[in-house]
Amino acid sequence: MGFFIVLISFVVGIGGFVFGVDSGIMGTTLGHDTFKLYMLGPTMKNASLTGAIVSVYNAGQAVGTFFTGYLADKIGRKWTICGAAIIATLGASLQAGARNVGMMIAGRLFAGLGCGMMLTVVPVYIAEVSPPKNRGVIVGIQGLMISLGFCIANWIGYGGAFASGNAQWRIPLAMQIPGAVALAIGCIFIPYSPRWLVQQERYEDAKAVLIKLHGDQGDDYLAQEFIQIRDQILLEQSAKGTNFMQAIGQLFSRQYIRRTGTACFILAMGQLSGSTVIQNYQNIFYATVGFHGKTALLISGIYGFMGLIGQIIYMLFVADRWPRTRTLWTGSVFLCVMISICMALSAEYPAGTTNKAGPRAAIAAIFIYSAGYAVFFNAMVWVVPSELFPFFLRSKGLGLGVFTKAVVAIVLAQVTPVALENVGWRYYALFIATNFAAAFIYFFFLPETKGKSLEEIAELFGDTLATEQLGHINVAAKEPAIHEQIENVEKKV
Repeated sequence: MGFFIVLISFVVGIGGFVFGVDSGIMGTTLGHDTFKLYMLGPTMKNASLTGAIVSVYNAGQAVGTFFTGYLADKIGRKWTICGAAIIATLGASLQAGARNVGMMIAGRLFAGLGCGMMLTVVPVYIAEVSPPKNRGVIVGIQGLMISLGFCIANWIGYGGAFASGNAQWRIPLAMQIPGAVALAIGCIFIPYSPRWLVQQERYEDAKAVLIKLHGDQGDDYLAQEFIQIRDQILLEQSAKGTNFMQAIGQLFSRQYIRRTGTACFILAMGQLSGSTVIQNYQNIFYATVGFHGKTALLISGIYGFMGLIGQIIYMLFVADRWPRTRTLWTGSVFLCVMISICMALSAEYPAGTTNKAGPRAAIAAIFIYSAGYAVFFNAMVWVVPSELFPFFLRSKGLGLGVFTKAVVAIVLAQVTPVALENVGWRYYALFIATNFAAAFIYFFFLPETKGKSLEEIAELFGDTLATEQLGHINVAAKEPAIHEQIENVEKKV
């Protein structure tokens, strides 16, 4: 695992940091009375409007995925990420300067649009520059940056409590800007994805990037890797074409529907695990067990550290060591248990109880839940979907997965405030059921992809593999047209 790969992965991983800050900052913002007074009126309560402020961010993510797949293939992964960072900067600026709730919602929409684009392209880019044996760790950098951004967002929100007036929430919202600006600038200096360069027939540029990425592996490895990437992309282009709308249709074809469904399911279950609900509405949860104001914000700050700790545990002990399937089904069972404990404690020790041990135990369960989610899911929900698709579908397929994730998040954001008001702790039963169902699906139906190249993973789903064991196979008998294309390419390079 070369230093250069790690460096550029951290640069584009700033996209995960931006998402972590943008999504985490609203949880603490909703805990400031000055914000609720300014946006919700004298009563400082409006469950539907609160849900709209949260869910419009997810709506922006959904919209962002519609054209991200096209842009990622047309102008390249790096410039799509750069454009997303600029849009996120605009969204953060609108939020920090919001004069009314409409302007705030518009800011959240643009921030979601930018983050939806980042969530689609960043894991694709990282997966395409990573060596197979280290892909879980490298793509996990995005999860690490998400956790770091979320942790910092919670402490920024807590720090805002010590400001006066509307600065309590305006300054924290403005702190979404630096990360987005840093990402936009950093994208200028990172290389193009070698697989995108091959698709554009920029073969010499692709070779140069591969040398920078994997030069320590030796000339034979580099030559074989280039051949494998080139031959597989040529095979896909000949068999499926390069038209964008044709590619979208292929996502739902018999050959690719299982991969499409798997990616959408994994990203949707990242939401239905309960993580986003707890993240965005943690201050409401803390209030249900008796903690308010600065105390609740302080708890939020400590809560943010749990995800960061869990992500570090993942990087050191789980990534590329545990099989992907075991990580996901074990994690689902773990979350199911922790939410069950939290639900039972919330039922037994509601707000106003004189027994402080119960509420503290409920918060401890939420903390352990957060750490567990980071260990098992925070990175893995991006690692596996980014591996499933062939090159010509990768950005579109992940875009559809992020769209599914965003739609589920929109529904949860709208439903959660109302559900917590009306059914309280019983609402968590939903996430017990969804985590149990996810564990069943992962255990019995998810294929193992650890340690395989992106081209080899396609073979697990029945695709024709243009190269085998990083060497040539003779495709002339099966695909004469492809054989002629490969010979023409060899003459060029």
